Amino acid sequence: SFKTDEHNRRYPVHGPVDAKTQVLLRKKEKRVTSWPDLIARVFRIDVKADVDAIHPTEFCHNCWTIMHRKFSSAPCEVYFPRNATMEWHPHTPSCDICHTVRRGLKRKRHQPNVQLSKKLKTVLDQARQARQRKRRAHARISSKEVMKKITNCSKIHLGTNLLAVDFPAHFVKSISCQICEHILADPVETSCKHVFCRICILRCLKVMGSYCPSCRYPCFPTDLESPVKSFLSILNSLVVKCPAKECNEEVSLEKYNHHVSSHKESKETFVHINKGGRPRQHLLSLTRRAQKHRLRELKMQVKAFADKEEGGDVKSVCLTLFLLALRARNEHRQANELEAIMQGRGSDL
Repeated sequence: SFKTDEHNRRYPVHGPVDAKTQVLLRKKEKRVTSWPDLIARVFRIDVKADVDAIHPTEFCHNCWTIMHRKFSSAPCEVYFPRNATMEWHPHTPSCDICHTVRRGLKRKRHQPNVQLSKKLKTVLDQARQARQRKRRAHARISSKEVMKKITNCSKIHLGTNLLAVDFPAHFVKSISCQICEHILADPVETSCKHVFCRICILRCLKVMGSYCPSCRYPCFPTDLESPVKSFLSILNSLVVKCPAKECNEEVSLEKYNHHVSSHKESKETFVHINKGGRPRQHLLSLTRRAQKHRLRELKMQVKAFADKEEGGDVKSVCLTLFLLALRARNEHRQANELEAIMQGRGSDL
């Protein structure tokens, strides 16, 4: 019946929303009152121009559940089709969906073997289920490998092997990205309560489609939110080992970037050479004559490039190199001022 078997329910595509959905939308302060508007917001499909003679006039309870849980805050593991959303093509006489049934003689069917034992049927069913489980597991593994290749974040994210404490496996999984399996970096949370690195989930949504990589629930970049503060405080308090070769220091994840930047500054200050074993001085600490001597080869290369490509304008080439260096160090304010001077909108150098 309609009340007992809810999975056989059907809802009109062009009708108003039902009472239960209307109550939920009022709680969330949404002004949507009809199914076409709700379908457009959740599935990104415009059904207002559908023709009743061609397009379906009803949708199933599974789609209703997806739309209902889209606006509810409860965690969900709703099935969502693996394939992309179906596209409705213009109607033609040779339509593969609604063409007339083939008229002809029916093929004679063999009568099922009554002697087949129940035990053999059970064995066959178990073998079929085992094959299906193996196929699903293989597809899941291959999908995870594809997503790891898409993110390609092994050089910018920290692995869980750098944790200073040997935490339980379930805790490590909870503070790891479910795509790249590294420690969460700039974590974001989806509407289905799964947590990923921001760069990983954005790359996967762009390439794989608008669904959660863990449960395949509909997910869009606008749905991503920051996790609760208590989770972020636990994540930032984790102690990790510094991956530098000569550094055995253990720092919290919150102070890790500052610690690594100190390593980079020390490398920029002294560039070690093999001859004499003495640290080489930084370029800015030298005299003008020594600077000219060290940059002599680079100066010749810049002059050759300017003569070949820019008509001998060495100044514009040097200014462009300086502008690119400022942009690379995220010093955009100084870069904008320099760019304005180069384009003649500011004071002369």
